[in-house]
Amino acid sequence: MRERGAEPCALLTGLPRGGTTLVCELLNRLPDVLALDEPMDPNRLVAEATSKDGRTIDPGLLLSGIERFAAAQRRSILERGVALTLHVEGRVLGARVSDERGEDGARVAMGVRSEIPVEHPASSDFMLVIKHPVAFTALLEILRGHFDVFAVVRNPLAVLASWESVPFAQREGRLGLRAIFAPALCERLAATADRLERQLILLDWFFERYATLLPGERIIRYEDVVRTRGGALVPIAAGARALGVPLQGRNLASVYDRAHMRKAGERLLERDGAWLSFYSRDEVQGLVPAA
Repeated sequence: MRERGAEPCALLTGLPRGGTTLVCELLNRLPDVLALDEPMDPNRLVAEATSKDGRTIDPGLLLSGIERFAAAQRRSILERGVALTLHVEGRVLGARVSDERGEDGARVAMGVRSEIPVEHPASSDFMLVIKHPVAFTALLEILRGHFDVFAVVRNPLAVLASWESVPFAQREGRLGLRAIFAPALCERLAATADRLERQLILLDWFFERYATLLPGERIIRYEDVVRTRGGALVPIAAGARALGVPLQGRNLASVYDRAHMRKAGERLLERDGAWLSFYSRDEVQGLVPAA
């Protein structure tokens, strides 16, 4: 946890395609918060904290690397008025993947990582939020004792439907990072031939880590963010209670393949999983399209 007097910095993680970028967009509406969307290179961060034999990550080096990055971003924001982040035409947007599909059949990713101009925060003691869904989930055991870490979860069937639609590693049931981040998981995925089964294994890994490594008050449901118009983000920033942003949930977005949702829903409901700590079977069943 942040020590008294330290510059406020929170880390945001959660399921890929679970609403974390939307959370950043909403937090950036607050005058004393700046949320950055995947601004770091996780592989480089971990490489700099990896032992010479390449087998272990040094927690101290990892934490100091994140602290240095956060401090550099604070200086850049306050002194130059720019921050490094993924963005769409200069804005951190929840909708950074188009509903239009490319030649490979997947939706087109629109985000680019570069410095963008940002408004000067209301206070030099502003809250800096750094978001990395996959990397921070993998590193959660190290991060949670040093930073305020929050996670965003979403109905697991909606997540699977979104994974199937985007050109990211999760579409193939892969972590998308070097194996050192999660060796046992990567080994299991490599040994699994069925793509949907890999997705289900990966999905449960995310939910299991949040269920076992974070207290309940640090876990925010995407559906609650939508329902409360952003008010559910109060645990991250008290000012969120006044957001009142009209939001439209996308758990049944028309861009999702209904046949795939039926198949994935059936497979998901056949098994127990850590997602049951956050969602009921009825909530999942409610998203399964009729045949």
